Amino acid sequence: MIFLLLRLFLCLIGVIFFTLFLISLVYLIKIIYFSDTQLIPHLFNNYEKCNEEFAITNKDLCEKIATSYWMIVILIASLVISFITLFPVFLMRKKNDKHSTKSKKK
Repeated sequence: MIFLLLRLFLCLIGVIFFTLFLISLVYLIKIIYFSDTQLIPHLFNNYEKCNEEFAITNKDLCEKIATSYWMIVILIASLVISFITLFPVFLMRKKNDKHSTKSKKK
């Protein structure tokens, strides 16, 4: 019974984080490729136009860049957590009673 509950709990956590991974992936693609401004040249650059002095003029661009960075962080974290929780679910096996009694007899 505990085995089944543990497997169900891990599966539930894994599915939740995998769903979060898919949602953040779709949202990241939507922000990067389907926005009115091109974000690809601005990502992972030391973009100085998002300082406090220029934040008012480039507010929309800076918000999209920051959102993209956070989506990448959420994407990686949720993928790692879903892999850690879903991988054991598919590898868990109950000990076979026949197999364990044979080893005890020998």
